[in-house]
Formats: sequence, C-alpha cells, structure tokens
Amino acid sequence: MKKIELQEKIRKATSSLIDMAKDMCWNKISENCEYIMSEIDESIGKNFFERAKIRKKINDRKSPKSLSGIVADLTSIYENLYDINLYIYKSLPNKTIIEIRYFLKTSHTDEFYPTIKNNEPMLHCKVGIPPYVAKKPNSTEKQELFDVNWQLGGIRHEWKKFWWRAEYRISRSLKIKKRNKNVG
Repeated sequence: MKKIELQEKIRKATSSLIDMAKDMCWNKISENCEYIMSEIDESIGKNFFERAKIRKKINDRKSPKSLSGIVADLTSIYENLYDINLYIYKSLPNKTIIEIRYFLKTSHTDEFYPTIKNNEPMLHCKVGIPPYVAKKPNSTEKQELFDVNWQLGGIRHEWKKFWWRAEYRISRSLKIKKRNKNVG
C-alpha cells in the first residue's frame, strides 16, 4: 500500500471490517467511525487476557480521531510501518471506535530488518473472536453470534468465559482419567 493510498485503503478496510463484524456479532454496529492507534507490543502481559486488560486501560485514555486525523499520524511513521491491523475496539449505538494496531519494521530483529526495510506496509482487518465461541470450520451450521465488545469485559462475557473454562477443565480431567485407565 502506497502512502498516497493510505486514507482510501483504510476507509475501504474499515468498511470491510464492519461488514465482517455485522456477520459475526449480534450487536448493531454504527458506520460512524473514529480511530485510535496502538503500537503492537508483544512484551506486555503474560497471556492474552492480561494483555487485553492492559491494552483496554491504555486505550480508554486515548481520544478518538477522525479518519483524516489518524491518517496524518500514520503518514508521519509510514516509512517504518510494517503491518497495520484494524480491529473494532468499541461499538456504541451512535459510533464505532476502530483501533489501528501497527507493527514497526524496526521492531523486528536486526537480521530480518534488511529484508523488509523497503517493503510497503501490509493492511489487515480482523474481528477478535472470544475463546468460548465454538469454531465450526467444516460445518454448514452458522457460527454462534457474539458481542463485538466482548474484549471490554462485562457480565455476559465473564459468565461465558467462566463456563468455557469449566468445560475445558472437565474435558481435560476426563481425558486424563481415560488415559490413566488405559495405561493401568
């Protein structure tokens, strides 16, 4: 993606992201969008849930910007951009806040950097799927719809996460018992 195409590409990617989320989530998702930016930092937190809490705390302090404002910020670091990922951070009835997570070329190892230093940045849009949503890859059955705001917490998310963990522990326990029974 060339620097001159940045605004149009992000606008199109935002539209694609919202369409994907509408297919996967039960929420009504507004097409009135504002943006926040975050550098991808793989060193924060020990696991997914801990990183999500830290990221939420940091993002809640950010002031969302318009598309043109966020493009100006991205343009200033364009030469060092390796990867740009769009996620829905928060969906409200009257607006959707899109988080643009970016990974810098200089964040790669010294050995890998020379192979990518002249590459144009990649652009992706992704919808985070909660761990408790059953994946049905080869099924004609439609995937369970979920709350687009699940990463922000809430009682429904915590309840589903509790049961997901309980089911995992039970199934793991049953597998261990079955394995021990077969060994003995």
